[in-house]
Amino acid sequence: MNSFFYTSASAWFASILIGVEILLPYLLRRTRLSEALGVAQGYVKPYLQRMWPHYWAGYLLLLLSFVHASIAMNAGYMKRANRMGLWFATGALGLLFLQAALGLVLQDPKLEARRLVRRWHFWTMLAIAVAVAIHIWLNA
Repeated sequence: MNSFFYTSASAWFASILIGVEILLPYLLRRTRLSEALGVAQGYVKPYLQRMWPHYWAGYLLLLLSFVHASIAMNAGYMKRANRMGLWFATGALGLLFLQAALGLVLQDPKLEARRLVRRWHFWTMLAIAVAVAIHIWLNA
């Protein structure tokens, strides 16, 4: 197959995975959403142990985004792309690395500043979502 297919497929998969990644923490803890969907009744393990799908989806998203960028750069699509859109994509990729680091810190059950780190994790997620949306809008 050609690089255009791989670039497009990885972009679609990453876009869907971002939505799933954002939704998972709200489904894996007791919230109105998880109770309305009926998934909150089966919680037996502690919250940080239930978060493993969120952790792995985050790592997969980081890897997939890096692969998507690598394929696009090696194929020469950068010449035809909107430069501002590429800057937003670059920023989003950098924020994904920060997000992974914040997520690793949050996995520590003895973390003293959990509320502060969770707040940073949330706002970084929002910045990533906005940057990706702008990248898609400018470069789709």
